[in-house]
Amino acid sequence: MGLVLGFMFSDIFSSGSIGFIFGTAFFLLVFLGHYWRASSVLFNYWQVNDGTIKYNDVNNPDNVLLMMLLPLSSPLKSFSVKDIQSITVNGDLKQATTPMAVPFSGALGLFSSSIAIAKSQNSLDVVLKNGQKVNLDYSRDFVYNPKETIEKLNKFLDSLNSVKIVNKANHNVSLGY
Repeated sequence: MGLVLGFMFSDIFSSGSIGFIFGTAFFLLVFLGHYWRASSVLFNYWQVNDGTIKYNDVNNPDNVLLMMLLPLSSPLKSFSVKDIQSITVNGDLKQATTPMAVPFSGALGLFSSSIAIAKSQNSLDVVLKNGQKVNLDYSRDFVYNPKETIEKLNKFLDSLNSVKIVNKANHNVSLGY
């Protein structure tokens, strides 16, 4: 989009340098203004394998920039399931629906998943035995596939035997489908 805007301003002002400046400014505005703030949800990735939880640290600004530029080379932090002291389940686990009669424009359609993620903030607040707090967000997964996300969440929480689980969600984690 910055390139298109740059070409437009280049034609309007008959100057390639003005077009380059406007195009670069627009790109930086979108890249740093929108994606930097939205990256904590878009790039919040975590997985559980063999008793270890690996996750992206989205609280570190350097890590966020690396995730935006080179997502596959972003380092994952990890901790053992045995190190968990407590987990708090946050969010609204009821699946929101949009009435079919609500008209959507093309522009709103582009942002519908982001709007759904913003409306449905779901996360696990993990407190480790050393006092460290880790937020594992599953909002994006819940919006795109709620049934599978709840199944995985139930499987993970059921595997924790001696961990205190606090349910602050508006209903039981075991969501029946």
